[in-house]
Amino acid sequence: MNAINRWLVFTFLAFITVLMVNKGINLWSLGTNVDGDGIGVHFLGLEINDRVPEANIPVYAIGFFVASFISLLIAFAFVGKTFLKSNTPAR
Repeated sequence: MNAINRWLVFTFLAFITVLMVNKGINLWSLGTNVDGDGIGVHFLGLEINDRVPEANIPVYAIGFFVASFISLLIAFAFVGKTFLKSNTPAR
């Protein structure tokens, strides 16, 4: 994979990371203060679960935080590999 593709993957993963952190913060701030029995959780137009009970909303928020951390680590692994390749001396 060349350097341009690595930067594109990094940008995409960083964007997904920001969106997941945002969703996690929204769910965390919502907490258990909902109308009815629960809520539906959607991410990027995809339905994750249509009936999340009030007690499980913080668990979903933590899940989004963990997933965003993992995607951020993968993004930095791509960029780190690019920097390591560019800093190796020519033979």
